Amino acid sequence: MSFSDHLDNFIKQREQFGHQPNRMQKRNSYIVVDATDQSKAREAMAKEQEHATLRAEQETKQYHQRIRGRCVLPSEAQAQQQRQNDTRPADPDRIAYIQQLKKELKLKKYNTE
Repeated sequence: MSFSDHLDNFIKQREQFGHQPNRMQKRNSYIVVDATDQSKAREAMAKEQEHATLRAEQETKQYHQRIRGRCVLPSEAQAQQQRQNDTRPADPDRIAYIQQLKKELKLKKYNTE
């Protein structure tokens, strides 16, 4: 049986039984789901934050940026960034000391029970 014969048989069977979609086609199709209350609230909050930024710019006639959901002037944003950068790095000895205190506290807790 040649490939062309096999192809002819396949076409005849498809015409006879009608074309049925594969399981993969059904499985990969996307289902439209109604938005949940939480997703609607998230979208509403995002829109409101965008509108707040625009209102702040219009009211003060100055450019505003949004940092962590707040509308701030560029000078305020720069000050916040400097405060973040000026933080002191963690001292490994202090961290080890705190962890040791936690272990001792757990041991005391278990021994008293």
